[in-house]
Amino acid sequence: MKKIKFAFALFFISVSASLLFGFNDQPSIDLVRYSTPELLSFDELISLSKNPYPSGPLLIKLKKLWTTPIISNEAYYRGVRPPARRNPELGPFLRVATWNIEKSFEVEGAIAVFTDRQKYQSMVDPSKVSPSSEKYQTALYERDLLAEADVVLLQEMDIGVKRSEYRNAPKELAEALDMNYAYGAAYLEIDPAYLGLETIEFEEGVKDEEAMEYFRVDPARYKGLFGSAVLSRYPIKAVTVFPLRNQGYDWYWGEKQRTTFLEKTRRLGAKTFFLSELHREMKVGNRIFMRVDLHVPGLPNDTLTVINVHLEIKCLPKARQAQIEEILEYIKNITNPVVMAGDFNSAPTDLSPTSVGREVKRQIKNPTNWFSLAATQVLPQALLVNTTRAVSNVTKNFQNPTARHIPVIAPNYVAGLFKAVENYRFHDGYAFDFRGDSERSVDGESGLLSNSNQRDRVGYKTSFQVRRPLGPVIGKYRLDWVFVKSFLRDPKDTSGPYRFAPHFGRTLEDMNTVLVKQISDHHPNVVALPFEEPLIGRKGSEN
Repeated sequence: MKKIKFAFALFFISVSASLLFGFNDQPSIDLVRYSTPELLSFDELISLSKNPYPSGPLLIKLKKLWTTPIISNEAYYRGVRPPARRNPELGPFLRVATWNIEKSFEVEGAIAVFTDRQKYQSMVDPSKVSPSSEKYQTALYERDLLAEADVVLLQEMDIGVKRSEYRNAPKELAEALDMNYAYGAAYLEIDPAYLGLETIEFEEGVKDEEAMEYFRVDPARYKGLFGSAVLSRYPIKAVTVFPLRNQGYDWYWGEKQRTTFLEKTRRLGAKTFFLSELHREMKVGNRIFMRVDLHVPGLPNDTLTVINVHLEIKCLPKARQAQIEEILEYIKNITNPVVMAGDFNSAPTDLSPTSVGREVKRQIKNPTNWFSLAATQVLPQALLVNTTRAVSNVTKNFQNPTARHIPVIAPNYVAGLFKAVENYRFHDGYAFDFRGDSERSVDGESGLLSNSNQRDRVGYKTSFQVRRPLGPVIGKYRLDWVFVKSFLRDPKDTSGPYRFAPHFGRTLEDMNTVLVKQISDHHPNVVALPFEEPLIGRKGSEN
């Protein structure tokens, strides 16, 4: 009898503790604890490097890899639960971050940024910023914001690639942050140089032993995966990944072709002026659609859907627009809130290998060039008109990919991507939030999308920069974006509800650039999403 009473007492204490500490939120659905697709062997990767169109068992294995995510709810099963975050202005809220961490080069540094404030401070370069300066305090504040993220979208995540020390980047980050995670493979790094099958030319001065080490590969550890991940303090209910129909660039044949003189010149210029290395990167795979459904109590269906985006960079803007329009096709029936974020590569340029022939064809097809030529035949002041028009268009588009597209006269070919998102409506009638209220934006900078994406005095705060920008602007771009579907039917309706709408979207530039070694060439972006209709108390507040 005493044993029965003791067991009952333990049960009562356990239940009481669960109620007290919030551990009674077990979802009413089954959660995958851990699952992973079968990865390719080193010999299979070598085979793909020679023939990107396999057949038989290798083809079947490859198709499963592209459509089967890695899912881990180990953190949830260890008892980890999301903290109850509350803010005087927003009430209860969750914070979302997105970050392209540049091929997982600095995973250890990224872990330190997320988890260890003191270690982060030791990583700051004293020659760049003084501990007593306002910029230093801003960098610490931004680090703290990132460390608070409940959901983190990551791009360029390696698993088993030598350049990132064969790390399993998503797993290491998730375990260090005590978060659940999902991973979708986009490409396999099968460049013969990466696999140790051939050498490439080194600059003069590189020692033979350094070159030998570069091409020495460990077959047992090489997995070659490159993709995207979602880390979450909330449990993961479901994950969907598959290749997009619209690719924009073939990373096998496009990289395999002979490097032209013009391309060599471009690469030399990038290295000389911007310290940017452009080289061959043969891959097999596809840009992917990645959807992760999280169990978030209190939202419709107790679900937050996350769409992790990484669009193609080696193509023209029109191809990226086709990719985002395809992604929008796949999410139309979602009836709960959605965060669509990541690296949209929203630049006007095409970084695929070029040639004189390609550039000539593109210039011939460009109607703006014909407009300028026609003007010179009609107007005696044509040179002044064309110069004024060109300067005006650069000013209009400066650090603002959302600027209006005026065909022929003042084009902005990137704008179509944003118009596709702005005009989009889910089947339930809701839209993505494009609002920009000064009281809900960082530094009171109002304007299109400023609630979710930080604006600067001119255009948007840039989220990407080359290793050595020229001056304050050249070599910097706004590539990373956050779009949120909450309970808004008109994307710009400031009289509409602000429940779970984006607030204080911020680009964490100082946090990244003050370091001795930047974690990435991209800066993280964060946004706060209130669970209830918020009460904004003071103008220009930051959270």
